[in-house]
Amino acid sequence: MEGFISFSNIAELRSLLGPLSADTPAVWGKMSAQHMLEHLMLPLQIAMGKFEVEQVISPEKVEKVKRLMLLGEAPLRRDFVAPFLGDDLQQLQYANIKLAKEALLQEVESFIKYAEARPQLLHTHPIFGLLNKTEWFLFQNKHFTHHFTQFGLL
Repeated sequence: MEGFISFSNIAELRSLLGPLSADTPAVWGKMSAQHMLEHLMLPLQIAMGKFEVEQVISPEKVEKVKRLMLLGEAPLRRDFVAPFLGDDLQQLQYANIKLAKEALLQEVESFIKYAEARPQLLHTHPIFGLLNKTEWFLFQNKHFTHHFTQFGLL
């Protein structure tokens, strides 16, 4: 899909993340730059089955939401708060932003290897329901684009 970065291009990700610092302000939202990096790791981990999440959208609505928000051309909406995350920021897991950047890049590489070995990959996304490999890649592209835009990296 045009207009979205390819999250699986590690060299491009590393380059885009280069100028990001602990002091980089968000254009919108309350996440810090490090919160954003650590937040991006969660869907990668869900897509690899490291932990399971419940679908928060009713089965009757999930296909419509998926079609509009994920499969459509529009970017993810600014200030969207995922209902399963709540209002509070997650506690940071890494000592500093440099370590969080490296951890994110490693998680991306892990996901790519995981997906390459599993053409029939299927895991539940909390909003979009059961996603296959292609849909997970699409989601990650949109999600990374959304948050890189949030911090002025695109």
